[in-house]
Amino acid sequence: MERRRLLTTALGTAAVAAVPLGPAAAARAASTASAATRTAGPWTTVRHRGIRPDDPEGRAPLANPRRGFRYEMSYNALDLTSPWPNEQDHSPDVTRTLDLLEREYGTGANLTQLYFYLWDFATSEIPQSALDNIERVLRGLRSKGYAAVLRFVYDDGVRENRRYTVRDIQRHIGQLAPLVARHSDVVAVWQAGFLGTWGEWHGSHYGHETYPDAVTAIMTTLVEALPPGMHTQVRYAEKRDMITNRAILDRVGFHNDYVTLGEGLWDYYVPDNPGWPRYLQVSQAGMMDGEMPWDKGQSADPYAWSTVIPGIAAARRLQTLRFDSLSLVHNATVTLPGWKAAELTERQVTEAQLPLSDGYFRGRAGRPVARTQFEYLRDHLGYRLEVREARHDVSALRRSGRLPVEVDVVNRGFAAPKHPRPVRLVLLDAAGRTVASADTGADWRAWQPQGRSETGDDHAAPAVTTVRGELDVPKGARGPHRIGLALPDPAFPGRGRAVRCANASVAWVDGVNVLTQVRLGGR
Repeated sequence: MERRRLLTTALGTAAVAAVPLGPAAAARAASTASAATRTAGPWTTVRHRGIRPDDPEGRAPLANPRRGFRYEMSYNALDLTSPWPNEQDHSPDVTRTLDLLEREYGTGANLTQLYFYLWDFATSEIPQSALDNIERVLRGLRSKGYAAVLRFVYDDGVRENRRYTVRDIQRHIGQLAPLVARHSDVVAVWQAGFLGTWGEWHGSHYGHETYPDAVTAIMTTLVEALPPGMHTQVRYAEKRDMITNRAILDRVGFHNDYVTLGEGLWDYYVPDNPGWPRYLQVSQAGMMDGEMPWDKGQSADPYAWSTVIPGIAAARRLQTLRFDSLSLVHNATVTLPGWKAAELTERQVTEAQLPLSDGYFRGRAGRPVARTQFEYLRDHLGYRLEVREARHDVSALRRSGRLPVEVDVVNRGFAAPKHPRPVRLVLLDAAGRTVASADTGADWRAWQPQGRSETGDDHAAPAVTTVRGELDVPKGARGPHRIGLALPDPAFPGRGRAVRCANASVAWVDGVNVLTQVRLGGR
């Protein structure tokens, strides 16, 4: 398929919800959305609710790391130009390029597909100047709060395919691995790439993607180079099945580069495809990414897609296959405007056996409020965590100096979280400083979503997980304090993005989901 495309017209930010809540706005929202509190025996219970559309900024995107809609950008590593004629306005300054993409496609994403073309160095070392260029772009992502769906590629389908070998690919992975590790806070997934046109594992000069020995060697080198907790992805089940090193398979997910719900010849993610059982199996814990084809308004590609891909059917497929991310750029003049114009109701979601977030389709008075198909997909791709209830026992504090806390959490998204992350209970003083902290030992990757909508799974609400811990309160602590739940980035606590819960009744203070207030007496 040709990759030459025409510039899309800007969709405008009005078509997409407002920017995410900042700390001040979050505090105001929490003050207007009080949680229900009750005391039974020594335990105080605080019940929380989800985000309603008429809450302050209640239709804004919830910007959580490594999930959701994504943009796309491509750079030649040689000089940070783009190989595509329509991307000549993409700047080497990635912050300017992201500003352009936000204006063109609307806000609401915190991911971008990021291609680096290594055509100039396919059979040689990557020079330091090119590695510096790559690092410059990753630093720019950090300054904008974005992460990358990262792919390194040789062949662009325009220039002659290069004659790289398995050893060339392995050498380049070795050069790139330290760079990716330094910036793994802004890399959501490092896709397999390298082989074939656009790194999609078809059409390479030597056909390495057709030989299990070559596939295994390349994928073993790549997985062993991944930073802890990071995944890679391949496009086809048959390619993943070629990997004979079974020890690395738990780090290998999928990307579907032609999402058409099976209507197009190149969408293999359909129930009657031989790879379907593998897609179901791997998506339980493996990273999943996708994009629709370009549309006729964007591309002269003869395989461009010119009809709206149905939003509810797309949601069911993406939820069934536990997708974490989807391109906001592909099919941006046909399908995405259709999703933004199409109303979606609570009844339609229920009948489609899709996840239903607490209060998502209800105003404060309990009246039904329609959303759009676009909003629903934006908000439910990947994980969506809601706190249902928090409990604490101050009487135990007086006896032992430790404050027991329990928090009930549910995942309303399409997918389980995929990257390891501590689940931490914290105690904040009146100034917002952390005075006590306890790692609960919980593995948030086990917080599974609702059953898959296109299978015979149980489609009832997802299971509630209870997180438990005890906070070692400092002696002499007194006055109002706040109990919170924190899910920080374990490798980059100072700069990695923490996870925010989808609750209007939970304030957001410097990366902490504030669950309740507690008054302490001196000891």
